[in-house]
Amino acid sequence: MFYCGIDLSARDSHICVVDESITIHLQQKSANDLSRIASLLLPFKPHLKIVVESTFNWYWLVDGLQHLGFDVCLAHTLGLSFITKAKIKTDRRDAFSLAKLLRAGLVPKAYIYPAPTRPLRDLLRRRLRAVQMRSHEYGSLRQLLLRQGILSTSRNEIKLADDADLHRWFTHPLVRMSASQHLDRIDLLSRQVHQLEQQILDSTCNNSDYKRLLEIAGIGKILALTILYEVGEVTRFNSLRQFSSYCRLVPGVAQSGAVSRRGRSSKQGNAYLKSAFNQAAVAAVRSYPAIRRCFERHLQRHRGSARKLVAYNVIAHKLAQAVFHVLRDGADYREELLFGK
Repeated sequence: MFYCGIDLSARDSHICVVDESITIHLQQKSANDLSRIASLLLPFKPHLKIVVESTFNWYWLVDGLQHLGFDVCLAHTLGLSFITKAKIKTDRRDAFSLAKLLRAGLVPKAYIYPAPTRPLRDLLRRRLRAVQMRSHEYGSLRQLLLRQGILSTSRNEIKLADDADLHRWFTHPLVRMSASQHLDRIDLLSRQVHQLEQQILDSTCNNSDYKRLLEIAGIGKILALTILYEVGEVTRFNSLRQFSSYCRLVPGVAQSGAVSRRGRSSKQGNAYLKSAFNQAAVAAVRSYPAIRRCFERHLQRHRGSARKLVAYNVIAHKLAQAVFHVLRDGADYREELLFGK
C-alpha cells in the first residue's frame, strides 16, 4: 500500500509518496497541472491513498483526482497545527508529514462538499459578502453625516438618500462628492445582491428540503438557502450534538483534574451557519409568541451583560435542532421539534 501527501500551494505542489514502512518512493515538486500530477501518481494508482491539505484552491485538484479514479481525502487545517507551527516548515516536509499521517490513519479529515451544488453555496457566500460591504457603506455615510454635525437622520433616511438629500446635507462640494460615491457603491451592491438572490432562488425553487425549511419559525428564503447549502449532506453528522457543534451553537469544554471550564474553541465550526441561526433566532423571537416566552424565561435565568446573547443562542440551538430533524428525516416541521411534547 502507498500513501501520498500533497502540499498544495497557489502555483505548484509538493508530492510525497511513502509505503507501509515510511520509505519514500516519490518526492517531487510539480506545477499545478492535473495531467502532470496524475502522471506522477499513475504508477502507484492500484494501491494508492492520497491526502490533500484543505487550502483555498483545493477544488480543481481533489475533483480532478477523484474523477480519474484516485482515492482522495481532504485534511482539515485545524488539525494540522503540528505542521503549521513546526520550527522547520517547508513544503517538502509538509508533504512528507501528510503522507505519514495518512499511513498512521491520523488525518483530520475535512468534508469534501459535493461539486454539483458547490457553486450555489459559494454564490450565497458571495451575496453575504456583498451585503456586508453595503452595510459598511451605509455606516461610512452615517459617519460622514455625524462629522458634519447632522444628528437627525435615521437609518431609513440614509437608505433612501438621493442627490437632493446630499445637497441639503453637505455644503462643501468635496464632501458632497465623497458622499455621492458612497451612494454609487450602495446602488451597485444593491443591484448585485438582487441579481445573486434571483439567480439562487431560480435554481432552488423546486427543492423539497428548501420548502420544508421555510416552514420553520424565523427562517426566510435566504436563511433557508444558506442553511441548506452550508449543511450539504446532513447524513455526515452522526448526531444532533455533532450538528450543533458544527453550527457553533454549543460551547466547548476544557477539563483538567477537578477543573472544568466552558467556552473553549467557540469559533470552531461553520461561521455561516452560526450567523444564519442567530438571525433566525432574532426573527423568531420577534414574531412568534411561544418562542418569545421561551426567550424571556431563559433571559430571567441569567445575569450579566451577556444574558441576552445567551438567551438568543438557546433559541438558535432549538432552531438548529428542528432543522436537523427536518433534513435528516425528510419530515415536515412541527412545533414539538423545538420544545418537545
